[in-house]
Amino acid sequence: MKLVLTSILALLLFTLGSPAFALDFNIQFQSDFDQIAREAGTAITYRALAPAEPGGLTGFDISVAVSAVKVDSTLWTLVTSDSVSSDYLYVPSIRVRKGLPFGIDVGASYAQIPGEDFKVVGGELQWALLEGSVATPAFALRGHYSKLLGVDDIDLTSYGADAVISKGFAIFTPYAGIGAVQMNGDYNPFSVDVTDEYSETSVRYFGGLRMTLALLQVTADVEYLENPVYSLKVGLGW
Repeated sequence: MKLVLTSILALLLFTLGSPAFALDFNIQFQSDFDQIAREAGTAITYRALAPAEPGGLTGFDISVAVSAVKVDSTLWTLVTSDSVSSDYLYVPSIRVRKGLPFGIDVGASYAQIPGEDFKVVGGELQWALLEGSVATPAFALRGHYSKLLGVDDIDLTSYGADAVISKGFAIFTPYAGIGAVQMNGDYNPFSVDVTDEYSETSVRYFGGLRMTLALLQVTADVEYLENPVYSLKVGLGW
């Protein structure tokens, strides 16, 4: 029995120390990490959830929002403490937006995935090239950045730029846009020099509708970035 245990131990040490095993494990896991990083990158990507028209120097809004991101629930059991039973990952957030001179708006958000340590911080800068009027639409360019926090082994960021157009009609303001998103991810579970990396540039399409009732603003948004994303925002704005 002692000889058998010694032989098994020696075989395990040889296997774990073999470069071929490490390489095979890395390749096998890489596809899973790529998909997880792709879906997590979609989840953390900043969403303005707003039309193109600028808020103006006195403009300000504070709101809460939730985004539902289509995911592979089976795959997410590899990284979450509890099994993701739904096909959607829900990302609630709080956000603020402030208007500045010259058609510029800035915004920021903080999100945390319920039941997990995943936190997300993000920000945006928008410049309205056309501020819009009763007869003409507004057109703006946006830059955005977001980062995943609270996970020691995974470093994930998302940044990009959007072009958005909108036109108000009474209490409703529909908008639509297109943008490019760069997602970068690193996975290093053992704090060694062996790291899985993910990097991809994707195109996203989005559209939404904001309804304004006095100070109350309700915005529904639909986006496609790798996977469908459905968002709802409720806040106070002026």
